[in-house]
Amino acid sequence: MADAEPDQGTARAPGSGGWRAPRRAPPGASLVARVASNWHWLVLGGWTLAWFAILAPGGGIAWKFFTEGSRLLFGPSLGRLPRGGGLHLYASHPQLQIGPVSFAVAQVLRHLGPDQGLVAAQVALTAVGLVLVRAIAGIATKVRPELTARPEALRWTVLAGGAVFLIAWVELSVAYTHLDDGLALALAVLAVRAAATGQPALAGLCVGLAADAKPWALVFLPVLLVLPGRARWHAVAWALAAACAAWLPFVIADPGTLTAAAHFTIWNLPASALRALGVTDPRTPSWDRPAQLAVGVALGVIAVARRRWPAVILLGVGARIALDPAVHGYYTAGVMVGALLWDMAGARRPYPAWCFASFAALNLAPLLTKDAALLGQLRLGLVLAFTAALLLGPDRWYRGPGDEWPGRRPAEGRPAEADASVAPG
Repeated sequence: MADAEPDQGTARAPGSGGWRAPRRAPPGASLVARVASNWHWLVLGGWTLAWFAILAPGGGIAWKFFTEGSRLLFGPSLGRLPRGGGLHLYASHPQLQIGPVSFAVAQVLRHLGPDQGLVAAQVALTAVGLVLVRAIAGIATKVRPELTARPEALRWTVLAGGAVFLIAWVELSVAYTHLDDGLALALAVLAVRAAATGQPALAGLCVGLAADAKPWALVFLPVLLVLPGRARWHAVAWALAAACAAWLPFVIADPGTLTAAAHFTIWNLPASALRALGVTDPRTPSWDRPAQLAVGVALGVIAVARRRWPAVILLGVGARIALDPAVHGYYTAGVMVGALLWDMAGARRPYPAWCFASFAALNLAPLLTKDAALLGQLRLGLVLAFTAALLLGPDRWYRGPGDEWPGRRPAEGRPAEADASVAPG
């Protein structure tokens, strides 16, 4: 039989017909090389630990809602459910605007470690933040392989964008410990990754589970339209099935679930973007929550139609910021997830421009002024600015032609002749 072709890294031994093993680098040299190519991850890890230590002493502001909700849903132990608990949870306690998947995760975490699992939840959510930066960088290099030709520039982009993102994320994970928002955003990124790699069932399941963790996460449904042909409807079916599996039991068991959720309101704060829009109702208007979802989904559909799919998360969260009566600090993390994804995978050249702008408007501005009206205008202005730029900006601002659709052959994205007529960017 003829000799097989050598594997990469092997070589023919001089004067012989056999193959010899490739020379291996000394272990020390291999470690040095790994550190040299991954130093930015070490820096981000240390940066995250520092912010964890700063925010942990006064952290866990919202954790009581998760421990309370998980006890109501599952009982204090495996015994009798409390009054108004179980499948009557949302009808009896509409203030718990948290999905059942979040309560299921909280039920596990609250039995781990001190303070009813607070420390375990903070550590787990903080680690998820680092994983998300890595996942977003992976999505960017998957759909834009040309980025690997400039590894040093890519590392600096990940470092700078990741650093500001992680400040906002640690505020969510440690200061507030808002498990539902953290799970929803993490699952949204996983959905983008699955769609980018052509896995419709996984993409749809992730979007559905995100909505099961936090209802407003249905705004990420347009991510599934990135998939080609029937695959996108396959993904949508998975998403709706996952959402119905979690929520329908509550609606069937207690029809008051939807009514209670629809009528629950919060204060319309002076610094909200909703106030800046001219809505002066003292509490959440009845149309507000449906409008957030409708506007976010519509903007995501337009982004996909414009072949600017990496903007879907940022636009969806932006709709929430613009129309929400509250100004909670943990909202910023959602904007930063979307901004980092766009800056890495959507912009013409990877640069954390919207990460910096979002962090300045949402995190730094409140430290510089206490003028509530001005802060509301900054929140609204930020959303209007990135929405207009991402949807209305000319194609030359963004990625080169022919690579707008992840995982598709040229015939499935744009016509090949159209690609040939434009020089690659």
